[in-house]
Amino acid sequence: MNLIWSSETESFRAWAPDFDRWPKSWMGVAEDLAYGKKLLPWFAGFLQALYDEGLSRKTFAQYRDHLWLLGGSIISQVSLYEEYQVDPLEKLRESVADDGILPDDYDQMTHAELNALARMCRRFEKFLGASL
Repeated sequence: MNLIWSSETESFRAWAPDFDRWPKSWMGVAEDLAYGKKLLPWFAGFLQALYDEGLSRKTFAQYRDHLWLLGGSIISQVSLYEEYQVDPLEKLRESVADDGILPDDYDQMTHAELNALARMCRRFEKFLGASL
């Protein structure tokens, strides 16, 4: 998988303009920032694949927002259990398996939102499997 993006291939960024700031938004402690940045190449590849599929802006936004939520959940877990030494790809694969990990405020999400999050995790898991 090509994880290096040129400006020509970054068209997904038009619909995710804050993408590079995601790790800072997930950060609780300094170590979280570096770990979050290691997730970005995989997230970028997934978002680009979704964008290239020609999804509607609304559908893309739903996947983007759930992906951001997934990243925050991963960082929260890594920080809580001090798992900074765990390979980010391994952590990511573990986090999307079996419909994904639940975010901290999952109890405030509707059934439809939880289903959409699980759908995104299944699709991301499939993307990761095809990428390697």
